[in-house]
Amino acid sequence: MTSNITDRKDRPAMDPKEFKGDIHPDWCPGCGDFGVLNCLQRALAEMGILQHEVAVISGIGCSSNLPGFMNTYGMHTLHGRALPNAQGFKLSHHDMTVVAVGGDGDGYGIGVGHFIHALRRNIDLTYIVMNNSIYGLTTGQTSPTSGLGMKTKSTPFGIVRIGADLPTVDIPSSELKSGIPVFEVFVRVGLTKSKSEARRLIKGGGARLNDVNISNELQVVTTADVTAEGLIKLSAGKKRHALVRAI
Repeated sequence: MTSNITDRKDRPAMDPKEFKGDIHPDWCPGCGDFGVLNCLQRALAEMGILQHEVAVISGIGCSSNLPGFMNTYGMHTLHGRALPNAQGFKLSHHDMTVVAVGGDGDGYGIGVGHFIHALRRNIDLTYIVMNNSIYGLTTGQTSPTSGLGMKTKSTPFGIVRIGADLPTVDIPSSELKSGIPVFEVFVRVGLTKSKSEARRLIKGGGARLNDVNISNELQVVTTADVTAEGLIKLSAGKKRHALVRAI
């Protein structure tokens, strides 16, 4: 039987060791996740919350292994789905203390949509994000919080902002609104020397618009192709890129 929440303020503090699970953490030596685990166990103990009154819920990733190291209820769910599971648990168990945990990739990458809606719903739960600016479980790829210039396995030359080092050509939005043949745009940005060369590039499968392959040489570039940054990215092969800036 779950004790009433209002009684907790009068309870004596517990020993943090009572929240330690039977499984020892398998994180790399020096990982900050150890500190988060220790602080969570100490905080629950100091608040006098009993083990059966707590549920720790996670997604996927190194930090998401944390529920397995706690002597509480826990759920190890799907990648990016810690928050919807935590919200559902809280709505069905109002007297429980619910803590969602995860990393920056889990929370701010695949789970960012759930993160935004959780903020909107404002359900009574705690969300701990262990942000190390990297995908640690898969041994080092760029995450949503990785800084500019950071070199990872997925960005060996460093992270760059789109357009920071690419040739850019300005085209009036009014012209884009009417639609411009894609092979003509390739010539205008300097990726091909002629329209015929652009057509051959498209037929050969080497042309991309906003990183999507172009299969139809009659395709047109319009304002619908402009990204949130006000840019259109064109690529010829894997290494040659250029941008169109709508003005």
